[in-house]
Formats: sequence, structure tokens, C-alpha cells
Amino acid sequence: MSDGSPLASPPVSVAGPTISEQPPGGRSKYRTGSFVSRLYIIASILLVLGTLAAVIVAFGGGEWTDGLRWTLYMLASAAIAVIGGLIFGVPRARPGYAAEATERYESNSNLEQISDWLTKLLVGAGLVELKNLPGYVAGVGAYLGAGMTISNAPAFCVSAVVYGAGVGFVTAYLWTRLRMRYLLESSDVSAAEASKREERLVTSLSNSGLKDTPPESDSELRTAAKAALASSKALPPGTPTRPILWVDDNPSNNTAMVESLNQVGVQVDIALSTAEAMQRLKLKNYCLVVTDMGRRENGAYQADAGEDLVKAMRAAGMTTPVYVFAGQHGMEKREELMAAGATQVINKASALFTGATQLAHAQ
Repeated sequence: MSDGSPLASPPVSVAGPTISEQPPGGRSKYRTGSFVSRLYIIASILLVLGTLAAVIVAFGGGEWTDGLRWTLYMLASAAIAVIGGLIFGVPRARPGYAAEATERYESNSNLEQISDWLTKLLVGAGLVELKNLPGYVAGVGAYLGAGMTISNAPAFCVSAVVYGAGVGFVTAYLWTRLRMRYLLESSDVSAAEASKREERLVTSLSNSGLKDTPPESDSELRTAAKAALASSKALPPGTPTRPILWVDDNPSNNTAMVESLNQVGVQVDIALSTAEAMQRLKLKNYCLVVTDMGRRENGAYQADAGEDLVKAMRAAGMTTPVYVFAGQHGMEKREELMAAGATQVINKASALFTGATQLAHAQ
């Protein structure tokens, strides 16, 4: 029995789940990644082959510098065409669809709107000027081919522009359609899941307060939740968290807090009495002991059972940190508890949660 019990008591969960975050897409992700890798290789081969062909042609009818200029024109055209491929390839979000939607945030669609506007502008301008295209092409060829010794230099230069633009546009378009689409979907799903995890954690923490303690603000709870999720994510994959021992003769009082700790991968063991807690401490290495202040011990209610536990641990040479999670009575005896060896005397759920997760995640 505690001198202050939490406001809500959902079902008890003792051992926290293993945290793992997998990107969406399953095996299709790897198929897409493999194709994109091949796409890079194919584009590189095409550019190299174009360069070799230009050099060979230049040697046959001009100077080697003509082949070098052709290569530069090709690469410049490919670079410009990449921008066009990105613009035309930006994936569109399906109206009314939101993968793993969250009530808190939604994706920013400005890039899609800009891409749509630029695509229509380019296509419209291109159709209007289509009749003048031969003249533009001839002018570009004459300008780029000035000073070349190879025969039909304008056509030679136009081929560099067309070839480079084709390779650059197709490569960028396919990459945008395949890889960028996956990256956007993965980012949206991850952001939505992170937001939902934070909301679940804030809700659990809001139900973890003591009855005789004023409710905490949303900003306090959210700050504690964000910090815990960040430290949990920073742990190397497969790294176990350090367990916590919670001593309370009425574990249902702390179910919401235990659930919150479980959500960030922290295992919580329960002891119902000082004697059971001391026995568990001899058998297992805990990073923290959390205790209430008053509880039934040996059939009788002991108002200072939490203090007795602290003294027993320190007398036995145990240096494990001890948080006394208590209401008004515990806060009134804070100085005595600290003198007895308590690490913290806490009446706020966010403070307890923050301290506990920091210790559990410390390596």
C-alpha cells in the first residue's frame, strides 16, 4: 500500500518488449535497392561507352580535343536532364490515403505541388515552341561545334546533348520513381509511428501520477517521453537495458508507470515487501530500486517502510540507487530519507520516468 496511488491502473506488464524498428516494404525494399544499384551501373556504362565512341569518331575525322568537348557536352546535358528527371518523377500521394497515419502530423506536399507546376510549365512551353525546335537544335549545334575540326560538327555536338540528356533524364526519372518513392514512404511511416509511440507514452505517463499530487503539464510529460524514446533509439541494436526493481505491496498502483517503462524497453521486476526486495537484490543486478513509502510488512501497515528498505540496503553495503516514489508523507520526510541513503525522493511521474530510463539505458 502506498501513501499516494496512481490515477489509473491498466493491466500489469512486467517485462518490456524488445524494441526493433524495421522500415516498410519488406523484401520489395531489397528488390528495389538491387534494381537501383544496377541502374547506377548501367548509366555509368552508357556514359563511358558514349565517351569512347566520341573519341573514336573524333580521331577518325578530327582532333582528340573534339572528343573531349563532346564528352563535356554530354556530361553537362546529363546533369541538366537529371533535374528534369527529378521534376517529372516526383511521386504523387494518393488522395485520401495515409500510410500509418497519425492524428498529430501530416506530410508536407509542397514538393509534389512544385513538381506538378514545373512539369505542366515545361510540357506547355515545349508544345508551344515545338514548331521552332529544328531551328533551336541547329543553332545549338552550330554554337557548340564552333572551332571543331571534325566534319559536320553541329550534328556531332547535338548528338552529345541528346545522348547525355537521354541518359541523365531516364536515370533520374527511374531513381526518383523507385528510390525516392521508397524513401518518402519510409520517412512518412517512421515519422507517424514515432509520433504514435510518443502519444502512447504521454498517455501512460499522464496516468502514472499520484493522487495527492497535482497533474503534470503536457509539456513536462512530452519532454520526458521524447528524451526516453531518443535514448532508447540511440542504443545499439540488440543491446539489453538494465532492469529495475519496484517495491510495492500493491503493484496495480504502478501499472501505468511500468507500462511506460516497458514501452522504451525497460524490464521491471516487482517485489511486494522489503524482505522480498532484499532477496531479489542478492540474486540480480538492478540499475535502480523504486519504492513506495508506506506498505504492509508482516501483516501490519508500516508508514515508513520505504525508509526501512533504504536503511537495510545501505547497511548491507548495497549501493544501488533508490528512488522513493511517494506523495505528501514521503516529501515531508525527504531530508530523513536522503540522510538514510535514498538517491531521490520523487512525487512527479515525469521525473521518476526520466531518471529510471537514463539509468536503464546507461551502458
